[in-house]
Amino acid sequence: MKYTTNTLIQFSYFFVFVFSIIVLLDVLVRFKSPIKLKIFFLLVGLSICVSSFCSFSMTGPDQYIFLLKICKVVAGTAFVQIFTNLYFIQYKKLANIHFISAYIFYIFLICYVQIVGYDNVFPKYNTKTSFVDQREFTYHLPVILNFFIYFYFIVFNLFCFYYAYNIIFKFSFKNIYFKRFKIWTYCFFIFVTGQIVFFIIFTMLKLPINGNHLITIVFSIGTLLIVLYRPNFINKNGFKISFGFLFNKNDFNSVIKEVDFNFHFYTNFYYKTKSADIAEFAKIMGVSKEIMFNYIYFTYAISFEELVNKARVGYFVEIIKAPEFKNYTVEALAMEVGFSSRQRFYQPFKKYHGGNPSDLIDVF
Repeated sequence: MKYTTNTLIQFSYFFVFVFSIIVLLDVLVRFKSPIKLKIFFLLVGLSICVSSFCSFSMTGPDQYIFLLKICKVVAGTAFVQIFTNLYFIQYKKLANIHFISAYIFYIFLICYVQIVGYDNVFPKYNTKTSFVDQREFTYHLPVILNFFIYFYFIVFNLFCFYYAYNIIFKFSFKNIYFKRFKIWTYCFFIFVTGQIVFFIIFTMLKLPINGNHLITIVFSIGTLLIVLYRPNFINKNGFKISFGFLFNKNDFNSVIKEVDFNFHFYTNFYYKTKSADIAEFAKIMGVSKEIMFNYIYFTYAISFEELVNKARVGYFVEIIKAPEFKNYTVEALAMEVGFSSRQRFYQPFKKYHGGNPSDLIDVF
C-alpha cells in the first residue's frame, strides 16, 4: 500500500483525535478541584479533539475552516484562564474580560457568517485537488472583523509572553513542588512560542500548507502531553490561591502579622471606610499592594473587596441588636457599616448572610 502525504497527515490527525479523547477522560477522572479549573482543562482537550476530527475528515481547505478557527480561540482563552488561576490570580478580572469578549465576538462572527452566507465568506476551492496540495485558503471579512481576529491573537500572545517572563525570571521559589510545576510550565510556553515562530516563517516564506499541518499536529500532541502529564498536586490542590504565590507564602506571612492586620482592619474599623481600597490599606500596613493581595487571598480565600463586604455584613448583623440603632432604616444602617447606598448593600448581604435585611431587623 502506497502512503501519500495526504494519507499520512490524515492518519496523524486521527491519532491526535483518539489521543485527545484519552486525555479528556483522564481530566474527567483524575482532576478533583476546583471545577472551574477542570472545565478549562477540558476545553483545551475538547478544542483539540474537535479540530483534529475536522482536519481528519475534511476534503478541501475551505471545509470546517470556521470551526477550526473557533477551536483555536477556545484553546487559547482556556490556557490563559488556566495560568491566570494557577499563577496570576490578581489578573483574574482582566483574563475574564478577555475570555468573555472573545466568545461574544465569535458568536457575533457566527451570526455574521449565517447572514452573509458561508460560501461568500469562505470561497470554495477545487475539491478534486487534495487539500494538502493547496497552498493557502482565504476568507472575505470586513476590515473591522479582521482587526478583532488579529487583536485577540495579539492579546493571547501578550498574556503568554508576560506570564512566561514572570515565571521564568521573577518566580524563584526553593520548593520541590514548584520545581516540577515550573518545568511543566516551561514545556507549555516552548510549544506556544514554537508554533508562533514556525507559523510566521511558513506564512512569510509561503511554504506549502502541509508544513502548517505538521506544525498543528506536533503542537496538538505536545499540548495533550502537557495536559496529560500535569503535576499530580494540581488535580487536588488547584484552589485557594495561584500556585506561584502559594509556594512563596512565607514571604508575605513574615511581613504581615495577623495581630496587626486584625487591629487595622477590624479593631479600627477600616472596612467601614466607604472608599476602602487595597492599595490604601497596603500603605497603612506598610507593605506593597501585591503582598497585601496575596496575604488576603491565601488567608481568607477571597479578594480584598469581598473581605470588606463580608466584614460590613457581619457588623450590620451586630449593630441591629444594639438599642442605639433601633430606629435606623435599612439605608441608614447600610451607610453606617460602610456601604455607599442601600442598593449596594443587598447583594453582599444575600451572599454572606442570606435572606432580606428588613426581615432580619424585624426579628430583633
